[in-house]
Amino acid sequence: MFSNISLRRKYHSKKYALIIITLVVIISLVSIPVVIYAFDAIKNLLNYDPELPCDDLPDIEAVRQIVEDHQDVIQEIENINPGYVWVAINERCNGKGELYIYYDTVSTREQILEIIGAETFFGIPYRLFNV
Repeated sequence: MFSNISLRRKYHSKKYALIIITLVVIISLVSIPVVIYAFDAIKNLLNYDPELPCDDLPDIEAVRQIVEDHQDVIQEIENINPGYVWVAINERCNGKGELYIYYDTVSTREQILEIIGAETFFGIPYRLFNV
């Protein structure tokens, strides 16, 4: 009788250990993607880039001229991932402009920022958009 109780305790101990290990694995598999998503969401929020006031934007002709003068840099940016990265002139505020740069991944964003290497694209404000 005593050995029967001992065997039951061992069986229940193994059963509980298996349940606990299974729960830990399931929680890990579920929580890792949630943590990664939360990290990316917070990182994007911290990199939030609001629009500049209209008075701070350059004339659209100056934007077009700088884009034309620096096509090599724009091509370098767009060639990071062709078809998924592009640069566009955004005209707003009646004759004022800025650059919109569309990209696909965080890694691509970092490469774009490295190429530009400044707060502006040769004096033209730009905004980055993850698409």
